[in-house]
Amino acid sequence: FLQWLKIAEDAEGGLKPDEVDVRSDAAQILTVHAAKGAEWDFVAVPGLAERNFPNTGRKSDSWIKNAGSIPVSMRGDFSQLPSINFANLSTNKNLKDALERFNDEWKARKLIEEMRLAYVAFTRAKHGLFLSTSHFRNGENAVAPSSLYMICAQHLPDIAGATVLTDTPIPDGKNPLIENPITANWPDVDSRYEVKAAQVRQQAQLLQSVTALSQSEIDGDALNAFEDQSILSDLQAIVSELKNRSDITNVLLPSRLSVSTLLYLKLDPNELALRLRRPMPNHIDKYARRGTQFHLWLEQYFKSEPLQSMNEIFYGADEGSLAEPDAPIQELQKAWQASDWGNRKPVGVEVGFETVIAGVVVRGRIDAVYEISPGKFEVVDWKTGKVKSGEDLSVAALQLAIYRLAFAKLNNLELSNISAAFHYVAQNETIRPADLMNEAELIEIISAIPQLS
Repeated sequence: FLQWLKIAEDAEGGLKPDEVDVRSDAAQILTVHAAKGAEWDFVAVPGLAERNFPNTGRKSDSWIKNAGSIPVSMRGDFSQLPSINFANLSTNKNLKDALERFNDEWKARKLIEEMRLAYVAFTRAKHGLFLSTSHFRNGENAVAPSSLYMICAQHLPDIAGATVLTDTPIPDGKNPLIENPITANWPDVDSRYEVKAAQVRQQAQLLQSVTALSQSEIDGDALNAFEDQSILSDLQAIVSELKNRSDITNVLLPSRLSVSTLLYLKLDPNELALRLRRPMPNHIDKYARRGTQFHLWLEQYFKSEPLQSMNEIFYGADEGSLAEPDAPIQELQKAWQASDWGNRKPVGVEVGFETVIAGVVVRGRIDAVYEISPGKFEVVDWKTGKVKSGEDLSVAALQLAIYRLAFAKLNNLELSNISAAFHYVAQNETIRPADLMNEAELIEIISAIPQLS
């Protein structure tokens, strides 16, 4: 079994981890990649030592130095990678300089990837983040803190409640764990861990018998009486953490928003605040991808040039129907062609817009616009998920209200001359929500949230 694991590590880059279940009753040890998409109340990122994190790797993955790597020109992301053209190199000096420049650019790209990985690691924490390094690792000699650690330490004073728990100078000599390795039997009732546990229990009993200091004593000279100032540092860190829990972080609304962002604003403002404060790409599942494929097919069907915004690449093309089961793409195409809409010709397809509501630029695009009668129009949004009703439909109707208002402004039309509808393709059902919001009601929703100036 161990041999099988070794082969998998060497030949296949290790076994792919299963989806992680976040647990509150255990300390979970994970790689940064395995932790993607999950969050914990408290996260520790150890090992911020030079060459470890950011990791420089034991050997380069550049195709020039590693025969197992694919040449840059054959990769799908070649436009984002450093390149070298040997045809333009006529002398050994030119070749040497070009190779050195390529290697420097490759290392810089590797560092950027490591910094992105660090962002993922740091943003797994909801409330507390612990960063650490050590003077010694597996080798004999001491190692310096990494550039990532130094960046964090530099900005620590600017973070409310952040503190340095301990900062010791680099000791002399070689790694003590190599010169004097620690050995012990386990489990051992006389081990230092059991002794430490007994000390903790004794301290807990002592804590119950003491009297808390008053605020005046804390502000005065009472704290200087502590012999062990490291204990005082720990206490101050705890007090700062408790204080920060009661502080309110104001998240301002950006001056430019997508329609999907406004849907989140109506559905759950607190969730939107978290998304704005820590923007992260959402997972795009097969249903969202199928919805995107259907929209692209429909664009080609109407002979309109496909257009995808960055917002849709990250959050999915079918706003409001993420992760909802729908029919396979071929059935969606047949269902749409068999519907009443299949025989009608729209006056506009994928109508992009930017309109100002309450001082905020709202951007989006309308799937299709049909002329019902002279001077009267209907905006339609295709849905590939299941039919919504009740509160879900009420929230989704905000999308149609914005589309209707944007089209009216684009064409200088009265809002009353424009209707709006969702068409659920798989079920061949068209829903026209009643009492769509007007401009004043949309302004009220957006104005309730403070905006960036």
